[in-house]
Amino acid sequence: MQKNIRYILLFISIFCLHSAKAQSQKNTEENNKTIDSLLNNITKAINDTSESDSEKKRALINSLIELGSEYNRLNQHKKALNYLQKAENLSRNSNLKKELVRALNNIGDTFERQYIYETAVKYYQLALTLNIELNNKEGMEKSYRYIGLVYYYQDKYEMALDNFQKSIKISQERKNKEGMADTYSYIGNIYWYMGNHEKALDNYLKAADISETNGNTKGVADSYYDIGYVYLYQHNYRKASEAFLNQLKISEAIEYKSGISSAYNGIGDVYEKQADYENAIKNYTKYMEIVEEIKDSFGIARGYGNIGIAYSHQGTYNEALHNYLNSLKIGEKIGYKIAVTDAYFGIGEIYLKQNKFRDALYNLNQALIRYKKMGYKDGIKDTYSSLSELYEKTGDYKLAYIYYTLHSDIKDTLFNELSNKQIMEMGAKYESQKKENDIELLTKDKALQQAGLNRQKFTRNGFSIGLTIAILFALILYNRYVTKQKLNITLSNKNDELIKKNTLIEQQHEKIIDSINYAQRIQQSILTDESEIQKFFPDSFIYYQPKDIVSGDFYWFSKINNKIIIAAIDCTGHGVPGAFMSMIGNTLLNQIVNEKYITTPSEILYLLNIGIYEALHQEKDSALARDGLDISLCSIDLQNQSIEYAGARNPLYIIIGNTLEVVKADKQTIGSNGLMSRKKTPLQTKYTNHIITIKKDMNIYLFTDGYIDQYGGIDNKKLGTNQFKELLINNQHLTMQEQKSIIVSAHQNWKKITEQTDDILVVGIKL
Repeated sequence: MQKNIRYILLFISIFCLHSAKAQSQKNTEENNKTIDSLLNNITKAINDTSESDSEKKRALINSLIELGSEYNRLNQHKKALNYLQKAENLSRNSNLKKELVRALNNIGDTFERQYIYETAVKYYQLALTLNIELNNKEGMEKSYRYIGLVYYYQDKYEMALDNFQKSIKISQERKNKEGMADTYSYIGNIYWYMGNHEKALDNYLKAADISETNGNTKGVADSYYDIGYVYLYQHNYRKASEAFLNQLKISEAIEYKSGISSAYNGIGDVYEKQADYENAIKNYTKYMEIVEEIKDSFGIARGYGNIGIAYSHQGTYNEALHNYLNSLKIGEKIGYKIAVTDAYFGIGEIYLKQNKFRDALYNLNQALIRYKKMGYKDGIKDTYSSLSELYEKTGDYKLAYIYYTLHSDIKDTLFNELSNKQIMEMGAKYESQKKENDIELLTKDKALQQAGLNRQKFTRNGFSIGLTIAILFALILYNRYVTKQKLNITLSNKNDELIKKNTLIEQQHEKIIDSINYAQRIQQSILTDESEIQKFFPDSFIYYQPKDIVSGDFYWFSKINNKIIIAAIDCTGHGVPGAFMSMIGNTLLNQIVNEKYITTPSEILYLLNIGIYEALHQEKDSALARDGLDISLCSIDLQNQSIEYAGARNPLYIIIGNTLEVVKADKQTIGSNGLMSRKKTPLQTKYTNHIITIKKDMNIYLFTDGYIDQYGGIDNKKLGTNQFKELLINNQHLTMQEQKSIIVSAHQNWKKITEQTDDILVVGIKL
């Protein structure tokens, strides 16, 4: 019978081994098929003659990126980097910026996966710069989140928070619910580690609410995990357990392994806090099985640490130490600072329990240094408590007293009865130790017996005085605590009022922002798409960058018969007031050109001036609306190779080779200043019509004053006209899109962290 059982077990073992090998072989074959398919795509992209050169390059770059991403998924980072860097170089050389952003993000991800965080941030920031240049809000949102995550993994919480807040601001503008939920969750984690549990919970609840509304099941599961820990911290084990079990149920239903693993981790923590270490270890072990399967190095480091805690409390110190050392090793390898710090603390605790005081002191001090650097208050508090215990065990009651006081200060249950009792006991022990030392000295020398008696009396009196001082000190501190509690109640009531008011203000603010975002969509709809303009002028660009959500600058385009009309307009103000004026200006231009078929620039400006005057009722002495606009407007006749131009305060730049000609605008704006001075009525105001012959290699530029007036540089001065002219002249050998990139980059480099001064609009056309 036993022999038969052995054969059955042997058969099962062989069967399982072959099954595992077959599954492994199947996975390898599937991976190879994916890679072969991508390599075929690359070959096809190189050899395909049916597509244009730019489309062929795009296809090739995208295939290289996908191949690099696949190798990253297989943890073959060297191969991944090889293909991704080829994609980067090809994108740069071809000036394909969207593809370049993808390549840079994937290279950043490659370094992040290898825990080379400084290099990862560098590539994410390069991608961010390009996204800003392209005004790609979705890309900017992701870039800030990627950068924030890397800083979060490094426990650089302030820097992470800054980037997450920038990301969430764009998520709100774009109404990207999923992005908002993810980022709120990360912000909650940061506040948790910074010890601000109220703000942590606030952000977790925001994430949960958005995920539930948006039908994001994974997000809901993750939010249950975060909320579970808030309840756990409050020692509400029933609610914490409910939250983690809800997370487990949802995660299992959608086969979300990361959610399943973290749920087991949370359940393990609930058991650990209730001193049920056997069940804690069971759940931590389930957690470890999943994180090892999905190759989550952070989770593995955390899991070893948690198992170490449970074994330590159980008194199984060798097992605990083994797990802590594994957590420390992996944490140091991947740069997971909180795991490293917790491991030092755990190791110090074990040595303290084993009365290995020197080793305990070293590890606890290592933990304290790191907790302070991270600003992790809970960790600092616990380490102070352990150091107090260590010094009490070694008989150094003075240091024990100091560390216990530090522990009490950071703990918000500061001066309860137990705390006061412990403080007094330590003070008594400290004074008692001094008395014992004095008595010991007396017994060594009988010749000084009388002096010893006097000293004994002095010591006794000193002890009484010291004890009295300690009691008085404790009473003073207790009184401060009571006063503080009363003050806290008053402040809490005021805070409740402020929270209600702030909530109302936030709701009103959100409504206003929603309205402005909607206004932005309306304003964007009046602008002709750049690709439409490029049908008539293939080598051209438009750099349009509002200062706020909506803009007072806008460009206008129309084709009437053989005339192409294009204008750059700067309305009074920016933001909402400027946007209102831009809608009026756009409507009037449509009436003058598209309905009345007027194509002569000077006549268009003349009628536009009258239209603003009438629309804003500026004829009245009491008129408040003294607003207007500056404009440069060209009517381009490609058939007869001529340009007609008229301008109100905004000139036209013409460049041929390295020669720049300024065609000056009239000083009189449209509306506003002239009317305020009352020197002329709009019927009397005329604008000059300039006629220019189109010549070979001629480039023209229309613009508003926002670019030139940008503050920045070393002395925080305006960029200025001369620098703008020089920038244009020096880059005439480039295509218009290449010139646009340089103009955008130059603006970013000039302003750096300075706020954008005004709306920006620059239009460039090669004729």
